[in-house]
Amino acid sequence: MDKKILEKATELFLKQGFKTVTMDDIANDLAISKKTIYQHYSSKPELIEKSLASINANFLKLLETTLSLNQEAIPELLNAHKKINDLLLVDSTGCFYQLSKYYPKLAHKQKVFHEKKYVKLIEANIIKGITEGVYRADIDIDFISRFHIASLIAVEDLDYFPESEYAYSELHALHLEYFIRSIATEEGRALFLKLKKEL
Repeated sequence: MDKKILEKATELFLKQGFKTVTMDDIANDLAISKKTIYQHYSSKPELIEKSLASINANFLKLLETTLSLNQEAIPELLNAHKKINDLLLVDSTGCFYQLSKYYPKLAHKQKVFHEKKYVKLIEANIIKGITEGVYRADIDIDFISRFHIASLIAVEDLDYFPESEYAYSELHALHLEYFIRSIATEEGRALFLKLKKEL
């Protein structure tokens, strides 16, 4: 039962937000009592933390599978982006914005996790792209890798990017495009535009 609760909670959190979804919502969707949830999870923050751990584990597994395909740098980045969107099925940017606003300690843990895990993956992609000649050789790899992850978190801020003006998928597609354009060589930009058109 704890697995079913976690899966349903994660699905609802990603669709509606960590603050918006209540324990009653989760119980109603599963047709169980709220008491049953509390037998497995002592509090909503604990359930959110377990949900985030599940998201992160699935995310890393997907990235490792994508990287194992040994694609060229830009196709690899585009492929990872698409698969992540398919995995998360996030319907709104409010999801992670709510996490930062209402559960700052959990949001901080996420930042630490991102810094430890994802920055290194971006660095590897950039080094590959420089070797291939599709990324500029004069970029600061450590800085741009950290900047990419930090700016990815920043675009979740509804104060700057309100949902009424930016759809989640559009926002993240734009973020990825501007990131690639900022580091790509002429050859890299041409390849990106070709792949973008095909997609």
